[in-house]
Amino acid sequence: MVNKYDSWHEDRVGDDDLDTAWYNFVLSRLELLDLNAKRVLEIGCGRGSFASHIENKFPQIDELVACDFSLNALEIAKSRSTNKISWMKEDIMNMTFQADSFDVIISCETIEHIKNPKKALEELNRVLKPGGYLILTCPNYFNFFGIWCLYRSIIRKPYTEGGQPYVNYILIPTVLIKLRKLKFKFVHFHTSELVIPWFVPKHFWNKKLPRIIKILGFRTFYLLKKRDVT
Repeated sequence: MVNKYDSWHEDRVGDDDLDTAWYNFVLSRLELLDLNAKRVLEIGCGRGSFASHIENKFPQIDELVACDFSLNALEIAKSRSTNKISWMKEDIMNMTFQADSFDVIISCETIEHIKNPKKALEELNRVLKPGGYLILTCPNYFNFFGIWCLYRSIIRKPYTEGGQPYVNYILIPTVLIKLRKLKFKFVHFHTSELVIPWFVPKHFWNKKLPRIIKILGFRTFYLLKKRDVT
């Protein structure tokens, strides 16, 4: 799978859109946190545009570590970067960092592209300091769109999220249960986009779903706090 993502990133050197719902969410949450002298990790940084944007926007960050498991993506990031970001190859399911290493961790649209999202959440919890914050975004297939994706898989024309080499159709109840088992405090949580699949998919509530049906939102946004050791 790594080699497939190397090729995927090579074909998309200029395809970095910072104006997305998930990046805008991360920026809005970072503005609420005290980042002075903090150590920040972005895991699944891809070609590095967002990590560079974070460092420029929040110069008070003490250290920014940006990681991906595609070496090609990291090489592209380094070639376009003139800052002091630490670029590292890491597997979100088995990171080499010591426990309690980071004050803030950012994971955008990453855990749906690995074999074991639960293991990734355990690792994110492990390397986050007590009292630290995890900003997490990912799709949710526990909805009408997920049923359509199941149908596409049955007819062997799977939905690939725009040509991604691997997609794990994760479900919001599974993620919520795992986060609660890890004893994260939910500082903020919402979903957006109720997608009705059709010849042209219909999107409703593109910013935020009503609370009563938020479990059906296609996009999920979390600000989580690791509880202090007592």
